[in-house]
Amino acid sequence: MPTPIISPMRLPPKICMIECIDSLYHLEKLYLHSDYALFRKPLMAHIFISYSKQDIDFTRYLRALLEAEGFTIWVDEARLTPSSHWWKSIEANIEGCSAFVVVMTPESEDSDWVEREILLAEKLKRPIFPVLLRGETWSRLANIQYEDLRAGLRAKLSNHFINSLRTLVPMQQTHDRSVTISIQHGDIVECEADVLAFKFARGLHGADRIIAGVLEIKSGIDLQQLSAPPGEYRFVETNGGIPAPQVLYIGTVNIFRLDYQGIRLFAERVLTTLAEVAPNTRHLAMTVHGPGFGLDEGEALRSQLDGFLDAIVKMQYPKLLERITIVEFDQARANRLLEIATQYAADIASASPLDDESGYRLTLPSPSMQPAEPAPIVESPPKEVVKPHAFIAIPPTPDLEDIFYYGIQSPVHARGLLCERIDQTALTEDLFDGLNQRIQSASVVVADLTGADPHVYLQLGLALGKNRPVVLLAKQGQTINFELRGNQPRFYQRIKDVESVLTEALDQLKSEGLL
Repeated sequence: MPTPIISPMRLPPKICMIECIDSLYHLEKLYLHSDYALFRKPLMAHIFISYSKQDIDFTRYLRALLEAEGFTIWVDEARLTPSSHWWKSIEANIEGCSAFVVVMTPESEDSDWVEREILLAEKLKRPIFPVLLRGETWSRLANIQYEDLRAGLRAKLSNHFINSLRTLVPMQQTHDRSVTISIQHGDIVECEADVLAFKFARGLHGADRIIAGVLEIKSGIDLQQLSAPPGEYRFVETNGGIPAPQVLYIGTVNIFRLDYQGIRLFAERVLTTLAEVAPNTRHLAMTVHGPGFGLDEGEALRSQLDGFLDAIVKMQYPKLLERITIVEFDQARANRLLEIATQYAADIASASPLDDESGYRLTLPSPSMQPAEPAPIVESPPKEVVKPHAFIAIPPTPDLEDIFYYGIQSPVHARGLLCERIDQTALTEDLFDGLNQRIQSASVVVADLTGADPHVYLQLGLALGKNRPVVLLAKQGQTINFELRGNQPRFYQRIKDVESVLTEALDQLKSEGLL
């Protein structure tokens, strides 16, 4: 249908200029909202994908791969719910395309609609690029080199295929992209991300175990399908068991041997793996890893954020990625993590706070573009330097949580020490090995004897056996049934008292050359 020509010269000469402009505005508005606009000839700047509706999942995957390379794609999803404008829209977009890609399968070979689209592309002399998904190559396109994508949703585009398209298809204009990293209070089970990512640390722990249990009950996914040895991964469809359609488990070392560098590598590997197996991922959700199993909460989060940056700097992440969400079930911890993430982002030039103050946005050059001048990109933080740590032996009871976070942690951090604890109570061989390792490497051990908890006494015994400097704390009124020559408990009544007496004790150890 010809494009209507709107010209002020055709308007009655007695209409004043203001009326003329107003008339043009309304005529143009009518045009843009009419069928003329729907079927007007598009600019030749996109790739048209022809496919059978049975192959819609792969077609969406192929679209994501091509969009990640900077191409504009037109896919006719209207064929899933046909309308009266269906074929006219297809005609207009084939006429306006710079390249025509056809997905070859037995179903598309038998499709009358795919046949009509190919005939129109040939008539208009549009370059045709066959990709083979299933079956055999088609005799009618035998003279055209095809792209072998029979790996399906794990397929990768060849450089030859991409470069051939780039000689014909104008690239999108260079633009900045951004990835938001946020901390959210909530239940990871209910998170509606594209992918949830977890570690498999020679077993399941915490949120990793909870998700596995839900998937076993609701989706029939056996634990073996998620068991990833160190260096391997498991990528599984959840089949509706949870809102997120896919989960990724990355194999790591034993949970009590997972250090900060291990967390950094784990986070990097999550993004590099998704770049390979799920490049169309837009929203990734994770939990924070390490706290509760011996690692300092803040340093664990910073290591995880460092790992994300490592992958982003190397351009090894899903190119359509828009959001990374750290989900934390405990409101108090979520608040602390958000404060840590905000401080972390303040040192990154390309990071800016989100409007809702839930995290920050990393502005990055578009991964598919080469800017005329090198664009500033975030620098990956230096690799981990081992930091000294204090090991805290304290009963894992709710009434002592504030003592740990607001009484003990502050003075420990103020003296340049990480603040580590293990709050697991099931005394397994792995837990005992983890306690031995963290206590033996500690610069100082702080033990709160309130409640005479047997696990605290065990940890104190290990510290004394390894000749570690020890600071003893106890709430006022607590009966202590033993004496340590030259090292009596320092009693406190309020959280502020803890900070005061611990600061005094640490300074004394430092003055004696023991810290």
